[in-house]
Amino acid sequence: MNLASIATITRKEFKDVLRDRRTLFFMMLLPMLAMPLVMIGFTKFIKQQAGEREARVLTVAIEPQQRELLRALALRWRDAHNIEFGIVMFKLFGGSDGQDIEAMYRRLAKAAVARESGAGSVVEGSLGALYKNWDQLTEDQQELLTDFGNINKFLDQIEWVGFDDLKTVGTLSGGVEIPGDLPGALSQERVALAIQEKEIQASLHVPLDLLERLEEDPLQAEIYVLYDRSINLSKEFYERFHGYIEALGRHEVDERLRMNNLRPAFIDPFDVQAADIATDSRMLQAVLGGVMPYMLFIFCFLGAFYPALDLTAGEKERFTLETLLLSPVSRMDIAAGKFLVTFIAAVTAAVLFTASMYLTFTQGILPEGATEQLNIQFEPLALALTASLLIPIAALIAAVVLGVALLGRSFKEAQNYVTPLQFLFIIPSGVAFLPDLETEIHLAFIPLVNVSMLMKELMKGNYLWDFYWITLGSLLLLTGLGLWGTSWLFRRESVLMRS
Repeated sequence: MNLASIATITRKEFKDVLRDRRTLFFMMLLPMLAMPLVMIGFTKFIKQQAGEREARVLTVAIEPQQRELLRALALRWRDAHNIEFGIVMFKLFGGSDGQDIEAMYRRLAKAAVARESGAGSVVEGSLGALYKNWDQLTEDQQELLTDFGNINKFLDQIEWVGFDDLKTVGTLSGGVEIPGDLPGALSQERVALAIQEKEIQASLHVPLDLLERLEEDPLQAEIYVLYDRSINLSKEFYERFHGYIEALGRHEVDERLRMNNLRPAFIDPFDVQAADIATDSRMLQAVLGGVMPYMLFIFCFLGAFYPALDLTAGEKERFTLETLLLSPVSRMDIAAGKFLVTFIAAVTAAVLFTASMYLTFTQGILPEGATEQLNIQFEPLALALTASLLIPIAALIAAVVLGVALLGRSFKEAQNYVTPLQFLFIIPSGVAFLPDLETEIHLAFIPLVNVSMLMKELMKGNYLWDFYWITLGSLLLLTGLGLWGTSWLFRRESVLMRS
């Protein structure tokens, strides 16, 4: 092979490729701009949906006296924890600075619930304080914040209606069954029908002697909730109510223990002290390690896709391939030049994607204060080893896509041949998403699967050298076979002159 001829052909092919807007889009604009913008937009949409969910008002049917009982329980809880809540607020904000205490309480409670649910955009200011100072709070104080948020969320975002106000009439759908032995109006078919038709999200029954039973009877007080888990809003109401009852229940247990001079260990004899060595940053690295190989395979393929088609079937359509074949260069030099252009396009797309996604995660997606708290760091050795895998991956994809595209008589035909190949590369990369699949040595011998598993470990800073060398060797072997197959196709007149 003549290196000067290869360089000349490569320059010529690059000029041709860069004239194609589709190539520029898939090689540069899509990974650098389009995908990050899509991810930021999608994340903002998810945050908006989560924010709307946090603010959503749900409707429940209940008797007026029972509704007041639920409010009385919440007031009872609030009165018992006012001092503790003030201490928590001082820890997070250093005092109220003259702000309305009630407003601060509610803001902080919403922030706690938002932090648990991931709805970071709901109350950014309070959420920022929580992200920065959450670890300074004790476990009991964190639980107190979450409980108060759940109680407020349930009571403040509920529209109460009486059973006599229900207007829905008709018959229940198939698959709907009213459980037996339900108390009061909950056993009536019209209540279940109102839930089915989404006039209400649920219905509650609370015993009228609830407060007396809590103070005098150590046994459980039965509260009934009728809902439909197949309806999202109905299921959401149940989750809110469950959080509300859990918060109240913890307080009642504490009160009963205090009244009987018992310690918490009486009902919780084992104190498991979890010492998790994985930081939030490491958990994020594990997630990125699962996503990274999948996205790299996609963008290597997209980066190589249009250049390969344009340099093979595209030239056949333009009748410029014959002119190139008549020039005083060997077929191998022509194949090498076209391969280098396709390979560089694949690498460029993957590198631009990686850089843009890093900026997207650090600047665009995570909630306020989360970036500083996570302190995302990747070890240089892990990045170098990942890059060493990217090169043969891009070369393999470029060789295979170029060879298959060469078989097409026209650009459209080549596109039909090459498009299904993406599944050959993308599906094996999806194994990194499987939660229970461990990186065992036998997986190193499975092509492409080994790359996904290894990248997942490298992102976490785990260096499995035996696994790495087997994976790299298998990649180089596959790449060599791909290059040999492509060069063989370039030497066949029946393939080059196929029209």
